[in-house]
Amino acid sequence: MPHALIVEDDPNSLSGLSAILAADGFSVDTAITLADARAALTRFIPDVALVDLNLPDGSGLDLLQHLPTQPPGGALPVIVMTGNATVESAIEGLRHGIWDYLLKPVNIPRLRSLLARIPRPYELTEEVQKLRMKLRELGRYGPMIGRSSAIQHVYDALEQLAPTEAAVLISGEPGSGKEVAARTLHDMSRRRKGPFVVFDCRTAAQLAGTRSLDSLLFGHERGLTGGVEQRESGFFEQAIGGTLFIDEITELPIPQQEALLRALDSQTFMRVGGANHVVADCRLIASTSKNPRGAVSDGTLHEDLWLRLDAAALALPPLRERGDDPALFAQAIVDELNNETDAHGMTGPTRLISPNFVRECLAYEWPGNVRELQERVRHAYAASGDVIESLQVDDASPSGSRELNGNRVQVTVGTPLADVEEMLIRATLDAVGGTRHRAASLLGISPKTLYNKLQRMRLN
Repeated sequence: MPHALIVEDDPNSLSGLSAILAADGFSVDTAITLADARAALTRFIPDVALVDLNLPDGSGLDLLQHLPTQPPGGALPVIVMTGNATVESAIEGLRHGIWDYLLKPVNIPRLRSLLARIPRPYELTEEVQKLRMKLRELGRYGPMIGRSSAIQHVYDALEQLAPTEAAVLISGEPGSGKEVAARTLHDMSRRRKGPFVVFDCRTAAQLAGTRSLDSLLFGHERGLTGGVEQRESGFFEQAIGGTLFIDEITELPIPQQEALLRALDSQTFMRVGGANHVVADCRLIASTSKNPRGAVSDGTLHEDLWLRLDAAALALPPLRERGDDPALFAQAIVDELNNETDAHGMTGPTRLISPNFVRECLAYEWPGNVRELQERVRHAYAASGDVIESLQVDDASPSGSRELNGNRVQVTVGTPLADVEEMLIRATLDAVGGTRHRAASLLGISPKTLYNKLQRMRLN
């Protein structure tokens, strides 16, 4: 229920206004002097204030400086009531930021018209919640897709974590959507208007060619190399006011994890070569594809940092445990590709998906999770006609120099070695149903090597 403060020294007016606002769904607090009104404002923030211009202890405009400038619903609407409005008083009131004037005796229909336009944050919140629940039933939650019970638990956790400032650790298999979940958490938080900065620990070594990891994270002062360098900001500084997402934190060396823990505990950091602490005004979200406890055991995750992050941990389920969600994803990707085709003015049919295609999406285990599904659906889309019949699309080069034939690979002489390797990896994965550990064993390489090769294939 929205709340109103009425500041009026005339008992009859005060009683009448209170009755009108109560009938229109407002709870009401009253004051007959500026002093009473200031005292009331220390107890609550109203959704609207009706203030008499002439009060026993001063002008009603004197109260404006004591009103909150940013209540939950935005700028506080103030309606000034007066029996002798003049151009001067109107200009003075507008200068102070009042919402509107009412002449005495108050015109009740006009008052009710103004009250109908008062923002009601509680009702708005309830409306947003209902809309959000409806979207969840349809399988949409911000940029996230899915309506399975497994992903509904994730949505619940995101709603609980979003209003807080807690650092969060998101774990899940590769390709399960950890960055999308982090962005959703940021978009639902009070920091959503600030930046969302991504620090990918897997590529940090490449970025650190000319700068140390400490410099990349925390920045450095000028003059570190004979006075040539200028001050450089780090990712922490770039994320001030928003969220810093550290992707695959177990790839970050332990010394930098310790520095990260110190920054979390002190809420400050120091640039490399600096002498002053900088306030770390950002929220930290980290991710890992490893089991966090296992990462602590194998020494790739600092135990104290894990304990600090585990207080607000979020585990994403693999796609194979998400019921009908693969079919929802597939439909969403096809819709997106159809829209892209229309937006670019490209000729071609609006593609549909067949029942067999849906069955294949639901039957496959998706070892690469959402990322693999996106790639395979896009591949099937590009190779299809009006209807996408199957996920099983033969890999073929534009020149037709290679083809897949069951569990055998046929290669034309002169095919580049990189292409042969890629085709062999894909054929092996198909032969073992996408199980990477089994494929790596057959290929005679480690699972990590296979993962790195798949990442390069994806980028290419």
